[in-house]
Amino acid sequence: MLDLLKGRGHRVYASQDALIYLFNTIRIAGLSPPRQYGLFIVVLAPFIFNIGWIRYRSILSVMEILNSVQAALNIIGMPFKSLTLALSLQRLHSVKPLLKELDACHAESKDVAKIRRCAITGNRIVFVYIISYMLYGTLTVVSAVLSGLAPLTLWIPYVDWHRSTWEYWLQLSFDGLTLYFSLLHQVINDSYPAIYIYIIRTHVQLLARRVSRLGNVLDKSEDANYHELQECIIIHQKILRLLRIVQPVISVTMFVQFCIAAAIMSTTMINISIFGDTNTKITSLIYLFCVLLQIWPTCYNASYLQADCKKLSMSIFHSNWMTQGKRFNKLLIYFLQRSQTEMPLWALKMFPVNLATNVSIAKFSFSLYTFIQQMGLGAHLND
Repeated sequence: MLDLLKGRGHRVYASQDALIYLFNTIRIAGLSPPRQYGLFIVVLAPFIFNIGWIRYRSILSVMEILNSVQAALNIIGMPFKSLTLALSLQRLHSVKPLLKELDACHAESKDVAKIRRCAITGNRIVFVYIISYMLYGTLTVVSAVLSGLAPLTLWIPYVDWHRSTWEYWLQLSFDGLTLYFSLLHQVINDSYPAIYIYIIRTHVQLLARRVSRLGNVLDKSEDANYHELQECIIIHQKILRLLRIVQPVISVTMFVQFCIAAAIMSTTMINISIFGDTNTKITSLIYLFCVLLQIWPTCYNASYLQADCKKLSMSIFHSNWMTQGKRFNKLLIYFLQRSQTEMPLWALKMFPVNLATNVSIAKFSFSLYTFIQQMGLGAHLND
């Protein structure tokens, strides 16, 4: 499987190969039918993550409570994202025949190499998410062991980890396993939008390259160039269809993530700057990076998708349209108008999915953190 990360083992890759790691992770997490056992745990997770720290809040330190709260805030949104993804798996799988058709339209060596790079990058995105999230999980567990505390203080009926050693290790094991399983689901929820948008970007770039070559091959007749222009229009329609398939799924999951991201980041910054010890600060910094990773790659690719669409329109002017016939130029004008149609991504038609929204969320979370700090909440709670 690691050959996919380095591009070894296959001489020719397809766009759908970018989804191999993603769908393998979905199967391991128990979201693939017919055995969707993961959904049961996902639905219960918000209750398990919140009941524990609420129950023991009178004996827990502020740092322990914030460790639990910053994780629990993220878990609150997980059932909505995971259920949306599980119900949309057939929809996400349905793009594979369409991707195969799009790949078949590009036979030049440079285009094949770009499709290969797309397949490798898609799997690398999932791998980076797995490494980052599991690093946070490992640091959380190790930090708890070194401090003699429970990682998340999750709720286990009739178990109080303060009473005995065996109950502490039971709590530690349960917290760790639940945390890793939840992180695996978050890898899926947060990586799939970036991968699908990156695939769409790749095909927009391939189309722009093909359009810019129109009329520049001297041994092609006007009829051949006209038919190739028709093929470019069909490819563009297929790309728009591909976007329409994945957009409703991305819309729901990104809306949930946008709604909770600012609260998570502000809570984590408070824990880092005011209450956390050295181990907690290191773990929380990794967690803050993971929270940024939840939205930044998707927003980055969504913003650059708009830039690629503008380049597609500009590539028409790089074609040799002046030497073509009237029929070709009329169709080219139609394509120019169609290509200027944007491919915006929205989170439930409320927030645009782009880097501007990402920056706005970061600004809001920092403003919230500054407001709480100026209120003297840290000094008050420490007293």
